[in-house]
Amino acid sequence: MEPTASVTSSTVNLVKTIVGAGLFAIPFAFKNDGILVGILLIMLAAVTSGFGLFILAKCSKTLINPRNASFFSICMLTYPSLSPLFDLAMIVQCFGVGLSYLVLMGDIFPSLFGGNRDYWIVASAFIVVPLCCLKKLDNLKYSSILGNIALIYLALFIFGVFVKDILIEGNTFARGEISWIRIYDGKGLLSTFSIIIFAYVGAMNLFSICRELENDSMENILKVINGSIGISSIFFLLVGISGYLTFGSNVQGNIILNYDPNSIWIYLGKFCLAFMLLLSFPLLFHPLRIAVNNLVVWFGMTFGADDTCAVPSTTQETDEDDTTPTPIQLSISEEEMEANPEIELDIEEGLSQTVTTAEDTTDVQAEVSSDHDEEDINFPDSRFYLITGILLTSMYLLALNVKSFALVLALVGATGSTSISFTLPGLFGYKLIGTDSLAIGRMISRRDRFYKRCSLLLVWFGLGVTFLSLYVTLFGGAGTN
Repeated sequence: MEPTASVTSSTVNLVKTIVGAGLFAIPFAFKNDGILVGILLIMLAAVTSGFGLFILAKCSKTLINPRNASFFSICMLTYPSLSPLFDLAMIVQCFGVGLSYLVLMGDIFPSLFGGNRDYWIVASAFIVVPLCCLKKLDNLKYSSILGNIALIYLALFIFGVFVKDILIEGNTFARGEISWIRIYDGKGLLSTFSIIIFAYVGAMNLFSICRELENDSMENILKVINGSIGISSIFFLLVGISGYLTFGSNVQGNIILNYDPNSIWIYLGKFCLAFMLLLSFPLLFHPLRIAVNNLVVWFGMTFGADDTCAVPSTTQETDEDDTTPTPIQLSISEEEMEANPEIELDIEEGLSQTVTTAEDTTDVQAEVSSDHDEEDINFPDSRFYLITGILLTSMYLLALNVKSFALVLALVGATGSTSISFTLPGLFGYKLIGTDSLAIGRMISRRDRFYKRCSLLLVWFGLGVTFLSLYVTLFGGAGTN
């Protein structure tokens, strides 16, 4: 598939991946944290999540063909024995959140139009299934635009009520206590810390976004990352501050529940929320399907079960009719190649490759590009639709039979979200950043050394968030009213 995505469409998709139903829990986080601490936590989440996305993008550029980068391919280069665990973390995250979206749709649509929740869950399949069958993430840009319009309406509605009721009319009778600087609830701070941190999860689609960019330069990728984090932060701050200042300590876990349910505006808002969930589901399903396919390929590699699960061979030479992909390799710039016509790359984990000229590198890039349409592994159409069918069927059956799984979803966030947002990017960055310099006998630059240290800090930050979130989930913390 030819890369055709623009910076704008990629930013739209990444914003929609990041900003979901968790947006409406941000005012509750401000209730426990206070305005100052809440803003500081949003800034912390934005910086750490943005840095994690940046590290993933930078790691992709260490490959000869960055468009082949994926969690699976980089895992196989850095920590091959742990690759299935990393994909399992992706599956847990995307499957759990996607399932919660189906359950929420079953709760919201009956309150809008009547009818049985099961009916509406099944009815959603008429929109969800066709969108989930699209192979390119960029094909979802129009649904993401509609979803973002729904988000904008909801954010402006919450802000508009604040301006009208509080700033203009001064109606504070429904508002509880406001905490500007001090922490309102110390125990609640531990609980709501994870709400804000998990709100920025979007790493699952970064590699697909990078792969589909028409111009996948690091400059363009940074525009997508910075733009998405910036726009998402505006959403979180606008809804969090204005929602909290409207209701104070009376704000509920989902701020939509604070408004008059008979209001036509809140009725429209609920419709926008349900519509947003409907269009967000395919964005989570895309990386879920890729992760499942990665596990299938890994089992095929390990147990030799299926020839279609072939992965890159360990040699560059292939026959003309051989379509076996080339191995993952570190990239060397043309200037370095010209200055060093004979470069021996002896990369960790036994991956080695001799590159003689820049022209040879270009040829290898072209061959790898032609052999990979979806990931740096085979993904035939038959398996694509089989995995799609099995996943959608299982998710819909669970959604029809499960009314609430708050504990499971909290555990998913504590493990899956932190793994793909912080721990994995940090591990990849610490292992890969600077290896392209070492491969040609040069010292790692000061900037790359700084990125490596920050990557290690990101790993510890991710582990800390994981243990804190698990502790709060299993042993206490504030609940949502």
